[in-house]
Amino acid sequence: MKYNRRCRKLIAILLCICLMVPMLSGCGEKKEEETKQTSSGTLVFQYGNNLVTKGEVYIYIETVRERYEMQYGSDVWQTVLPDGGAGTSMENLTREEVVNEIVRVKTLCAHAEELGITLGDDELAELNQKADDFCEGLTDEQLQNMEITKEKAEKVMQENAIASKVEAKILDDRKIEISDEEARMTTFYDMYFECYSMDENGVVTPYTEEQKDQQYKNALQACATLAATDLKDVAGAAIERLAEYYQLNEAKMQTMSPKDILETYGQDVYDLLYNMENGQYSTVVETQYGYHVFQMIALTDQTKTNEQKIVLYNQQVQEALSDTLTKWQAQIDPIFKYPDSVDMDVYDTIVNDTVGTK
Repeated sequence: MKYNRRCRKLIAILLCICLMVPMLSGCGEKKEEETKQTSSGTLVFQYGNNLVTKGEVYIYIETVRERYEMQYGSDVWQTVLPDGGAGTSMENLTREEVVNEIVRVKTLCAHAEELGITLGDDELAELNQKADDFCEGLTDEQLQNMEITKEKAEKVMQENAIASKVEAKILDDRKIEISDEEARMTTFYDMYFECYSMDENGVVTPYTEEQKDQQYKNALQACATLAATDLKDVAGAAIERLAEYYQLNEAKMQTMSPKDILETYGQDVYDLLYNMENGQYSTVVETQYGYHVFQMIALTDQTKTNEQKIVLYNQQVQEALSDTLTKWQAQIDPIFKYPDSVDMDVYDTIVNDTVGTK
C-alpha cells in the first residue's frame, strides 16, 4: 500500500511535467540531425548556440535517476501511467524531462549577465567540490564511455546554480503575494441525509416520496436535537455522533474554498454558510442532493488556509516562470522541439546505460 501511494504521487508529479512540456518545446519544423562530434564530445542536441554533448546529458540523467530512485525505489522505471500507450512509461517521461530541464537551464543562464547574476568564489568552490564528488562516484569506464570530465561536471553544477538565481530574480521582480482572503479555506460539517441510492455500477436511483419524507423528518429531528440539548461544540463531535446514529454514510467534515462551496452547493448554501458563526448549526436545508444540517467549524480554517497559500503561490510561480521561459526560448531557438531536435540514437545509448538498465 505504501509503495502504491508513492507511485501515485510520482505519477502526479510526472503528469505535471507533461503539462509543462509545451512551454519548453517549440512547434517549428523538424531539424534533421546526424550524429556529430564537437570539441567537447558527441553532440546530443543543439539549442540555439548551445552544443549539448553526451557527458553533459549523462550528468543530468544520473542526477534525475538518483533522485527518483531515492524517493520511489529502484523499480520505479517499470511503472506505467494509466491508459497505457506509447510514451507513458516512467522511463520515457524521464527522457523528455531531462531534455526540458537542460533547455530550461540554458534559457535562464542566457539572461544571467543582463540581470547581473554571478557566482561568488565561495559558491564556485562549493560547486567544484560537488563536481569532484560526482566524478569520483563513477567508474573509469563510465567516465570514458559517457565522455565525462571534471570540467563538464563543473559546468553543469555552475549553470544550475546560476539558473536558480535567475529564477529567484524573476520571482522577486513579480513580487508574488497571496493574501488570507485569496487562499481562504472554510471547514464545516455536512450532516447529509441523501435522497437517492447508487449501485456498484454507478446507477443512481432516486428515493420514493415516502423515503424522501422520512429523510426530511429525520433531518428535522436531528436539527431539533442539536438545538434543544447541550451538545453544541466547535469541533463537530456532537453532529458527528448524530450522523452515526442516523447511519448517514455520506455525512462528513468538509474543507473547501468559497469557490468550491458555491460550485458544489449553490448560491443559497454559500450565503447561508458565510452568514454563520463558528460552532453554529443551520436549520434543515434542501438541495438537489437531499437534506442537510450544517455546522460551521471554522469560517477561516487558518491551518488549511496557510496550506492553500502555498499551493496558490506555487501555481503563480509556475505561471510566472512559464511565461518568461516561453518568451525567452522563442528568442533563443523557436524551432527546438523534443524529440525532433534530439539525436535519439545517441540519447538512447545514454539512457540505456542509466535508467534503461535498472
